[in-house]
Amino acid sequence: MSNININKLPVPTWTWLKVNEYTVAVPEKFEKPECIIDNMPEDVKVGSVDFTSVCLGDVELGAGEEFKKISHGAKTGGTSYTVSAGVKVTEPIRITYDFGNDKKQTTDEVVGKLIRTSVILGEESELTLIVTFKGCPTFGANDIRIKAAKTAKLNLVEIFQLEDGSNFVDSIGGRYLDYGGLKLIQIKSGDGNVALSCCADLDGYKSTLDIDTGYLVRGVDKLDINYVARHRGAKTDTKINVSGVLRDKADKTFRGTIDFIKGCKTATGDEREDVLLMDEGVHNNTVPLILCAEEDVEGAHGASIGKISEDIVNYFESRGIPETEVTELMAKSRIDAVAGRIPDEKTRELLLAE
Repeated sequence: MSNININKLPVPTWTWLKVNEYTVAVPEKFEKPECIIDNMPEDVKVGSVDFTSVCLGDVELGAGEEFKKISHGAKTGGTSYTVSAGVKVTEPIRITYDFGNDKKQTTDEVVGKLIRTSVILGEESELTLIVTFKGCPTFGANDIRIKAAKTAKLNLVEIFQLEDGSNFVDSIGGRYLDYGGLKLIQIKSGDGNVALSCCADLDGYKSTLDIDTGYLVRGVDKLDINYVARHRGAKTDTKINVSGVLRDKADKTFRGTIDFIKGCKTATGDEREDVLLMDEGVHNNTVPLILCAEEDVEGAHGASIGKISEDIVNYFESRGIPETEVTELMAKSRIDAVAGRIPDEKTRELLLAE
């Protein structure tokens, strides 16, 4: 196992704050996790992925270059999903990756499990991809790269239901041309240490990035989030909404960067986080960052961080709901609010029923 630094803040701040990056231990060998496909629409072409190709080699990953090198060196193959121009796939692809249970592995024999995926969308195409991660990997990772042509749209849903003791890195990168975009929904409802990241190059006119994230972190688990939106095209737009709950001695860092690059006139970006602190021992870092090399743009960020107010607790208790149930209801509401936006009824119902 060797350490690499991922989820780096594009412009570092004071090192003593310990928010510039996240360090993970990575094994030397990798294999594929078990994959179960619930639905594969006929309009989607499935093939092998080649991350070194001209098409995918220039995609910037949210986790960064060190992770990218690890992924390129892994001998695990990968899967490519391609949608032809003009095709709007109405049925979602539903995939579950089961990482098994690696708790019996020692440090010397750790074999990581790595997923490598590409999504290539032709002009005026649309696809919904829903991915669920389960099991307990000593080290698990997901590398997904997206190329969206003009007016192409991808709805990507990722659900993390990993077990206690897991260590997982999820890294997304994509480029989006005129009117193209990514709508990303991520839900962390399981356990373990998880690093989430997404980097979007909004190259085209009116291309968009829309992220909704819900999380519950408990015990001594860590959650590290790094979202980067590179605005290059005019009138591009980013919306990032992150909402979650920290319990026990959980540790969470959120980095959200909106980068207005010269030439992206009238681009807009907004990032928000709502954090509910349930216990005294939690540790929260929120790092919103707006970089601006273009004058004619509009960017905003904000964060709401705090505990449940006494007024809310008293209100519920006056109606016969004890404080312990109030906290559970408030925690579940964060996850349910994001789950309700999933564009697939079957997945949505399964999550809301938990």
